[in-house]
Amino acid sequence: MSYLIGEFRNMLLSIPGIIFIFSFKGFFQSFIATKLGDPTPKNTGRLTMNPAAHIDLIGFIFIVLFGIGWSKPVQVRTRYFKKIKRDVAIFYLSGPVSCIISGFILFFIYSLISFFVPASMVINIVLQILFIGCFVALSLAMFYLLPLPGLDGYYFITNFVPYKYNNVLYNIEKYSMYIFIGFILLLRTTSLGYYLIQLPATLLLRFFAFILSPIL
Repeated sequence: MSYLIGEFRNMLLSIPGIIFIFSFKGFFQSFIATKLGDPTPKNTGRLTMNPAAHIDLIGFIFIVLFGIGWSKPVQVRTRYFKKIKRDVAIFYLSGPVSCIISGFILFFIYSLISFFVPASMVINIVLQILFIGCFVALSLAMFYLLPLPGLDGYYFITNFVPYKYNNVLYNIEKYSMYIFIGFILLLRTTSLGYYLIQLPATLLLRFFAFILSPIL
């Protein structure tokens, strides 16, 4: 029972961080697309930190309940890009990068508060929110890098696949939902999730602590 209470508490504490992560991801990708020459994100109201513009309700529920979820995809028109292959790669890579940046922001605030602000019940809750948010952000970065249909990592890789293989990719994408659900179940029920997501996220977190250690 105490384990379930702890899990429920962690789910609640993860919500503020998830809202920030998804908002920052949508804004950051929209910003990158705009800088690459595409006005679509700005015209569709995505160049903002307003959570309502970026949060997908189902994806939000999934990440709160299961630790894996998604936000609304940022729509782009590649015809606006000057160098399509390069700029498409930059755009899709910006998704995982935004999660790493948001994770660093949350960890930096966590470090500042823990170093300079006296401990109290409220401060401890704030620190837990920041730390959980940081780990969620880094875990999402690793997740989005996976080459699964629908994720940034998949589109980053397929961007460089020769056009003659488009039919192969189309046949794969027809079953994208089944592949996605099956892989999530695999991540949740085997140690694969630890090695592909949790371990790299933990190593990134330790790297953040290392580079901030001379300052704080």
